[in-house]
Amino acid sequence: MFTLKQLEVFISLAYKQKVIDVAMEFQLSQSAISMSIKELESIIGEKLFERIGKRLTLNERGVLFLELITPQVDALRKIYANFSSQKIEGNLRLCASATIANYLIPKYINKYNETHQNVKFSLKSTNTNDAIKLIKDGTYDIGFIEDRCNDEMLICKKIASDELVVVVANSELAKVKEHFIDTLASMQWIMREVGSGTRSTFLNTISPENINIYMEFDHTETIKNFLKLSPNYISCLPRISVEQELKDGSLFELPIRGYDFKRDFILIMRKEKKNSMLANDFMKFILH
Repeated sequence: MFTLKQLEVFISLAYKQKVIDVAMEFQLSQSAISMSIKELESIIGEKLFERIGKRLTLNERGVLFLELITPQVDALRKIYANFSSQKIEGNLRLCASATIANYLIPKYINKYNETHQNVKFSLKSTNTNDAIKLIKDGTYDIGFIEDRCNDEMLICKKIASDELVVVVANSELAKVKEHFIDTLASMQWIMREVGSGTRSTFLNTISPENINIYMEFDHTETIKNFLKLSPNYISCLPRISVEQELKDGSLFELPIRGYDFKRDFILIMRKEKKNSMLANDFMKFILH
């Protein structure tokens, strides 16, 4: 079977009619060009050119062959250009823990699409544990999780920092400058579900056996809505998720003495996965 290169050499020679001109175009020797044409004619089983003086002109079969292959070669060139050029386009599958999916990823995607209009995104909001599984099994291209990750199968890169804050709708509790966690333990705590990075960071920092976990929910927005219903509810949530509520006074932060709930947001990718040009470019954009 002939190759795309052989066909391109043939088309060039059909129009230029001189081997030396085609050799200069492809930066090959004249003998290499002649060999390419001979191999093509051998594969087809017919002569395609006639020599007239110093020029090679198409014979009748060569003219027909040129007519048949030109549109096919043009189509192949377009396909090749689309996949080999530096133009970034395609579909990128992202998964992220709920906090990052809700409060960070939309900003990243919106900014990226300002200069990459041909890129489409799908985003799955989940918890940290499930995001790790989805990246490891290849279901998604890039993942984003909360806190740290030591999995040897993954590449882990810090993209931002955040901290957790204990919040209530109880304005009287907010008047106290600092709280001991033990004095708040018996309140009705509303936590994220098992597997959540927010939950893990908080409970791993304190002594969780004394905490009265009253309810658990998959979504931060649900927890915030419950907090506003009763002064007895309390939770620990990412600061980034309650900035507006703290500003408008619908929720209050309770500083906890002796504890620091800082954590990192992490980009994860599977080490053995061969990433597309799009995935690598978006990753560089995020890490810039």
